Amino acid sequence: MNLRAGCTLFFLAAVAVSSRAECTAQLAHGPVKIRPHGPLSLPPPGPLVCARNETCSFQVVITATRRGCRVEGVRLSEFTSAAGRLAPPITVYRQALLNVFFRSNEQGDIGEWPDALIPAADPEFAETRNAFPVYAALLSRAYKRYRLRGGHTLPAASAGGLAVAGGNYSGALDKRIQIEIVQGGAVGRATYVWWSDPGPGMRSAPRTTSFKPEALEDGLTIAFDGRGHSDDFVTGDQFWVFAGPARRLAFWVDVSVPADAAAGLFSSTVEVSVADSRPQRLPVELRVADFALDSTSSLPTHFGANWRSIARAHFGNAPGQREPPDASTLEMGRLYARAALRNSITLEGGKEFAPVYSFSADGRLLPADYSAYDRAVGDFLDGRGTPGGARWTSLRLPDFAAHAPAQRIEIIRDFARHARERGWLERLFALLFDEPRTAEQFAELRRNAEMLRAAGPSITRLASTDLNPALEGLVQRWAPVVNHLAPRSLTPREAWRNRHFPRRAAYESRLRAGDSLWWYHSCLSHGCSETGRSPGNDNWPTMVVDSSAAANRVFGFLTAVNYSIGGMLYWDVAFAHARSTEMPGPGVDVWDGVYYFGGNGDGSLFYPGRPEQIGGTRHIPIESLRLKFVRDSLVDAEYARLLEQAGEGEFLRREVSRVIQKAYVWDADPQAWLDLRARLAERIEHTRRRPSVPPVR
Repeated sequence: MNLRAGCTLFFLAAVAVSSRAECTAQLAHGPVKIRPHGPLSLPPPGPLVCARNETCSFQVVITATRRGCRVEGVRLSEFTSAAGRLAPPITVYRQALLNVFFRSNEQGDIGEWPDALIPAADPEFAETRNAFPVYAALLSRAYKRYRLRGGHTLPAASAGGLAVAGGNYSGALDKRIQIEIVQGGAVGRATYVWWSDPGPGMRSAPRTTSFKPEALEDGLTIAFDGRGHSDDFVTGDQFWVFAGPARRLAFWVDVSVPADAAAGLFSSTVEVSVADSRPQRLPVELRVADFALDSTSSLPTHFGANWRSIARAHFGNAPGQREPPDASTLEMGRLYARAALRNSITLEGGKEFAPVYSFSADGRLLPADYSAYDRAVGDFLDGRGTPGGARWTSLRLPDFAAHAPAQRIEIIRDFARHARERGWLERLFALLFDEPRTAEQFAELRRNAEMLRAAGPSITRLASTDLNPALEGLVQRWAPVVNHLAPRSLTPREAWRNRHFPRRAAYESRLRAGDSLWWYHSCLSHGCSETGRSPGNDNWPTMVVDSSAAANRVFGFLTAVNYSIGGMLYWDVAFAHARSTEMPGPGVDVWDGVYYFGGNGDGSLFYPGRPEQIGGTRHIPIESLRLKFVRDSLVDAEYARLLEQAGEGEFLRREVSRVIQKAYVWDADPQAWLDLRARLAERIEHTRRRPSVPPVR
């Protein structure tokens, strides 16, 4: 019996044995998002393929039927083989659901999507969090629907009254139940109507809100909670509840293979503990490939972050303070930077702790104290105490625009001197201007470039703009948006408009002259202020929640293989953190909505892990499912680098082209991605076994 057939028979047996239970378990491999309802097609659970010093992942999918079940835990036994044992660090996460009220583009979908990953025990402090126990039920909680303007989520007009869904769904269809307040007020005074989709589309007669659960349909109930204020509910408030005859709950499992692991095939068992039922056990196999990855990504990245905004989203501000204290900012910024490095990403950081420069009466720059700045960024740049000893691949020059031009020149020279002494200068770059559009903005970009060239000629000068002959010699690192570097022309009008965008080949002359080429992703991929239209906004690489997993994962091969780009720039990982704390009144918490710039989650790859929400005693960053797919894309780039170094570039490009052809033409089938990675791993192993040819003398 072959391995895949054996795994399939075991899975069918597991389902058959547990068919009397109200929850069944199965495994999911490859880039796929497990939504609670709707069709689901999963590849057969073959062996995981993982290099040494790589984290590979799979998902455990629980399907609830009838009355659902209480999942007590998901655990893996030790991995074993005929040659020995393997005990890799393993982290199990529960996938929390985000309700999408507004689609990012027409390929997206409203409703529940998995995104935030709550660890059973977090990888930073090993504290137990509230991933377990969790009830796999047939209905969702009641989500409060927020307002929308110009592609951005707005806070609700009410003071925070809640609807509470309950009961046990007995219907035969997947449904969305909508509740709308038709007369505002406190609980007991406000009134509501409800209807379901699919359904007759008719609204019920108005009812009075009540703390006591009241029946809706098919066993569902609704109750209301408030503070007794007249503005607990306002007219127009809406709540959505999802229900179905079966409902899925998914868990993400990270398996981190040690750098010194033996190559070979290892077996383990996933045990799913369910209350009042015997455990369900599923086999999982891990093939450790006979090569290792570096801890530091070979593909440089720079993902933006504001450490103060992050701290505000966790702690708020102390009374009378406009900003959180430096201790909180440093603590949370470093935790987020470590979590990003754990996923192969370099996070922007340290600008909040940049030295304060002063000058003498005669204009001389006085010695600056770099200790706070070095404490913020030094470990990440030097690889001290970081996950696997990983190092940042880039460092952005802080903004010193508050100083006069002559003073800025002296400050930048001093900063460059310090970076050189610390061994950081090669990774230091300055952002000249972010997405210049007007003549005035391009003029400012030129002034900044000329000043940087005079003050710090060894600091790489980056601009997020297209190739421009007028800027040659001033810009050294070009970072065009993906959609401009590989424009899509569906009509003659679009072709005429896109004729101005330089294609990839146009940058070759500047690369030969010593410049470098990065690219960045923006809201152009999904539509910046409204739902992106099909087909123009279809299939672009994207960071949004309501997209396929492959759309989040495709960056790595596109960057390293299809377009041969030197690095990735991304604008923010915690924008919703900042927005949630800047809203007046009861703003939209990150956990409830990340729809900004026309996309769900663009600019927001983390959630604030507050103990009152996730358990434990320490605040931590909560990674998103999308962040894991971006991590996998950077590992894809590592596989590509190893093959290029081995002289296998032609094989690499041929194999990748089977799955990915252009920035907007690629296969979303998770099996295609699994097969591609397996073929690349086998080829890398083959190159390591080839006898070396001695040089000809």
